[in-house]
Amino acid sequence: MEPDAERIRPGTFVGWGVLLVVIAVIATPVALWVGPESNRLVARLAGAIFAAAVLFRLAAAVRAAMGAGARSLGEIAFSRPQAPAAPDPLLARLGLDVQLSLRQRHHFVRVLWPRLEKIAWRRHARLPPDLPPRRGRPLRRDDLERILAALEAAE
Repeated sequence: MEPDAERIRPGTFVGWGVLLVVIAVIATPVALWVGPESNRLVARLAGAIFAAAVLFRLAAAVRAAMGAGARSLGEIAFSRPQAPAAPDPLLARLGLDVQLSLRQRHHFVRVLWPRLEKIAWRRHARLPPDLPPRRGRPLRRDDLERILAALEAAE
């Protein structure tokens, strides 16, 4: 919405006049149909509908003039929910690398360990000396936690 969309212009008064005529055109036959004892009720309902429409428009104009960009709770409740944020594909790939490394030592030695060495070199960190795991010993979660702790300590 452009910044001046909520301003009251001469066209707004014309619109209110058209709304008043439409409400009167609808209320007149209803007032004649219900009879003289309920004419006041029909006139009050028509006036209330017109006043509600005008006050709604004035409230929107005042809110825009105040610069209150915050939405009300009603506007938030009726607005469409935002789409959930898409996860970073690099993070998903890293998670897959960690899972594969826990299952297959070969994947850890060939793929993940060189990446961890590059990160450690950039951060001037020292990785645990007994890693990468040797032939007879599988990679465990504790090993990965020690590597990550060493990298985080270097930050």
